[in-house]
Amino acid sequence: PPQARDMSWTCPGHVPVDTQRSAREGSATRCCLGPSRGHPGAISGQQRGLSYQVCDARSTPFADAVFGGAVDKGLLDAALCSEGFDYEAGLLAGEVARLLSDGGVWVSLSLSPPSVVLPLLSSLPHWASLDTQPHPSAAGVFSYVATRAERRPAARLPA
Repeated sequence: PPQARDMSWTCPGHVPVDTQRSAREGSATRCCLGPSRGHPGAISGQQRGLSYQVCDARSTPFADAVFGGAVDKGLLDAALCSEGFDYEAGLLAGEVARLLSDGGVWVSLSLSPPSVVLPLLSSLPHWASLDTQPHPSAAGVFSYVATRAERRPAARLPA
């Protein structure tokens, strides 16, 4: 795959989810993406060498396995607050896993407790490891760290 890039699921000055606008547009979850190297489709602005693009976090325009890391601050919480939260959060986690290269890391800062997040994420086959701990300087905030499992090659049918 192309060289992995770091990715941030939020960007300065942007609110990751606008629930009223999203509901009107038929998109329950929105995010602002900022790859550390420019992406040809990123058209919504430049800041400090980063390209920003607003898109549906459940289905982004990026190719598979192109990012080495993803940072989420509040997007998982937004999915967990939606109707059908387990389904929406599963779509979000699946998309993050699709974007991460093997061994890539997703760090999520969340107000949602481990009793909600860990069963949901551990039920998905994408993660080689999953860890959580309370944030050391912010009461009620948890850090979740998920490492992308190695992709298995597709089975070939006999000719």
